[in-house]
Amino acid sequence: MQQQAEKNNVAPPNNVYVGRQPIFDRNLNVFAYELLYRSQRQQNAANIQFDGDIATTQTIINTFMEIGLDRLVLNKMAAINLTEKFLLEDNKIPFNPRQVILEILEDIPVTPRLLVAVAKLANAGYTIALDDYIYNPAHAPLLHMASIVKIDLMRLSKPELEEHVKQLRQFNVKLLAEKIETPEEFIHCSKLGFDYYQGYFLSRPQIVSAESLPTNRLTVMNLLAVLHNPDSDNDDLADAINTDVTTSYKLLKMINSAAFNLPRKVESIQHGVLLLGRRKLSSWASMLALSTLNDRPSEILRTAMTRAKMCELLAEKLGIKPVESFFTVGMFSALDLIMQRPLPKLLEPLPLSPDIVSALLYHKGQLGDALTCVMAYEVADWPNVQFGRLSTQEILVANIEAVTWANGIIDTL
Repeated sequence: MQQQAEKNNVAPPNNVYVGRQPIFDRNLNVFAYELLYRSQRQQNAANIQFDGDIATTQTIINTFMEIGLDRLVLNKMAAINLTEKFLLEDNKIPFNPRQVILEILEDIPVTPRLLVAVAKLANAGYTIALDDYIYNPAHAPLLHMASIVKIDLMRLSKPELEEHVKQLRQFNVKLLAEKIETPEEFIHCSKLGFDYYQGYFLSRPQIVSAESLPTNRLTVMNLLAVLHNPDSDNDDLADAINTDVTTSYKLLKMINSAAFNLPRKVESIQHGVLLLGRRKLSSWASMLALSTLNDRPSEILRTAMTRAKMCELLAEKLGIKPVESFFTVGMFSALDLIMQRPLPKLLEPLPLSPDIVSALLYHKGQLGDALTCVMAYEVADWPNVQFGRLSTQEILVANIEAVTWANGIIDTL
């Protein structure tokens, strides 16, 4: 498979991983899952060779864009470790407050600026947890904003643990005992009245993996440039995303996932940009730029972009709306070439409209007719190069315009 991928100038599929360790309540029911950075399946420890910001970024990207939050945690909450940078930067946290627990790492200094940032997050509805916490009376303002305090059993003796529980009972927080290694430790923590429990005695982290689409770093950097240009509008943003099929796919997959819980399907990048908003989109683009991406544009990308633009132009010439659906059909028609996987499997996480799915899989409807015309043009299947009442000359012009547009994007990259 790898040789075939290289022959087609497509990077072989790369797996991404997330560690998942359950957090149990007093009745040993799963309350939440802590999501942990992992770089390969065999690891049962993080072994992070990057800085914490990149580890957090990769965990978030793998969770929301690659594997899917609903697959990782089902209907439970997800606990995610955040570095100081993520906490202090405005609008850096772009996901639903009802589904995540934000863990503040123990090595982050408790400064006035941190307290302001945490207060904003707590007021926005996020559940705040203090990780590996060692009691300090000076941290009272932070404790008043936290909902959960995690205590590492390995860092405290039994008397120290009992004193910590006594001091923390002054605050309206739930106590979580982590790194429980033995039955004796679990029984002791139960007697002390802990609310939640986590550790190897109860369950070791599981590694969940998925295949990752190759994403072009320069495309993402271009998107960031457009996002930070005050003169750009939503159409400019959509155009910047639409230059890369895999970026489009990942964003649509994420927006349509249970993590966003939207009342209706998002079928185009234009619609997604409106729903996400500029600030959230900027956060996701920044994280994509930091994650491990593929720097090499592919001829398959050129094919996808040409199909997308030509489908859109055919619809425009006949006055068919929305043209965005035609662009989506053209672009996603090349996903199987990029991923070397069946198209039906790739479309499963995208709750696209039946018209779009039918067009992609069976070339049905007006969308399918446009795709048939475009793909027939690619192989000089002239009897099938037809769309509505358009003349052969009009279709030829649409192809020339689409190829010119796609080549211009590739030259830019």
